Amino acid sequence: MAQPSDERMYDALSVLRRLVGEIDFPFDSASSAKTRRELDDARTLLDHYLLARLRRMDAPLLVAVGGSTGAGKSTLVNGIVGDVVTSPGVLRPTTRIPVLVHHPDDTPEFPAEHVLSEQRPVDGIPRGLTLMDTPPLASVADESRSQAPAALETADLWIFMTTAARYADAVPWQVLARAAERRMSVAAVVNRVPPGAVNEIRSHLAGLLASRGLGDAPLFALEEATLDSSGMMPPHVVEHVSRWLHELAGGDAARAAVVRRTVDGAVSHVLSRVSSSLAQAEVDVFDDAARADLTEAVAAGWRARGEAE
Repeated sequence: MAQPSDERMYDALSVLRRLVGEIDFPFDSASSAKTRRELDDARTLLDHYLLARLRRMDAPLLVAVGGSTGAGKSTLVNGIVGDVVTSPGVLRPTTRIPVLVHHPDDTPEFPAEHVLSEQRPVDGIPRGLTLMDTPPLASVADESRSQAPAALETADLWIFMTTAARYADAVPWQVLARAAERRMSVAAVVNRVPPGAVNEIRSHLAGLLASRGLGDAPLFALEEATLDSSGMMPPHVVEHVSRWLHELAGGDAARAAVVRRTVDGAVSHVLSRVSSSLAQAEVDVFDDAARADLTEAVAAGWRARGEAE
């Protein structure tokens, strides 16, 4: 349920978003280019996540499963649901647009952000939880490459999906670095782990996560297993991930903690980005009125942020 401080935060960020959208950059310079990037970053997070989530803090938990081609994202989603709801692919990126999987009684709460998503209502997922199978992070298709990060921006929780052979690949870690910068909620699943290497790989991956500021991320290892004729994992392989997600969906306090962490991190990230642009931009980037309005809007955001703590 939304708190009064959330409503004040929504109002403050709505003003900030309007002001950011009104900024014009009449001159090209190193300062204006950097400012444009920082403001675009803030605007993306406001449009794709924060304003929608602050309107409905009690909306279903949105969990994005992201990773490189062939990591097993779709197979994991199918295993959690207990049915084939999204097509797995190993040799080519099958998921071209995000696929939202939710309980029939749950209406997705982010329609504007997911207008291009496929929606799959299924009984095998608990109420209060929406899984999003995202396009591959590294794809030869421009559409997939551009949609994957945008899809992740809309989520409350990101599951980093990788394999025992590829968990050190650079591309997913670049996205994880942004997750750490935003202080968003993250979990990691390493797939196709040889039975004798579980402890070694878990330890190494845990160290990599900790070194990047994600040491508190839940970490799951899925042992190598033969898929059935429909491409489904044996139920016992994915059971611990499924149980964890069911507990998040069914526990109000646990679910709220995930959402609150990601919202708080996103708010701080947006306000810091705009503050940085105001502090570092040259005089000709903002006129005096725009600078004053943005400064007050940022201050109002920080005040609302303090009330929510």
